Amino acid sequence: MKLPIRVLCWHYLAAAALTAQCAAVTARNGDAWYAIGLFCCSLLSVVAYAREHAEARQRHAAAVRAERIARVCAPRFREDDAAFVLATTCCERWWTSAGVEHDEACARKGQSA
Repeated sequence: MKLPIRVLCWHYLAAAALTAQCAAVTARNGDAWYAIGLFCCSLLSVVAYAREHAEARQRHAAAVRAERIARVCAPRFREDDAAFVLATTCCERWWTSAGVEHDEACARKGQSA
């Protein structure tokens, strides 16, 4: 969870605690309807905290899922496999000169064999 969301969640909980305390003081002074209203407001703050926390978990899960999908696994070849040799070839001149020379248009021209 990122810092702004964490701060927002703590503010929601602080607002819920303050509103619940105000509801308790109001109930002690004998005004039941205001106490019920303030208690409902404190419950709304708790619900807002729970919703924000759940959305943050969902965003994190979606980011992890997207990262796993986007991650490209490199093929695992041994150097003596034919698939490794074919995957590492770059141009026909390189192939026929046993890795000494490259074609002019070869992307690996500056690299050593």
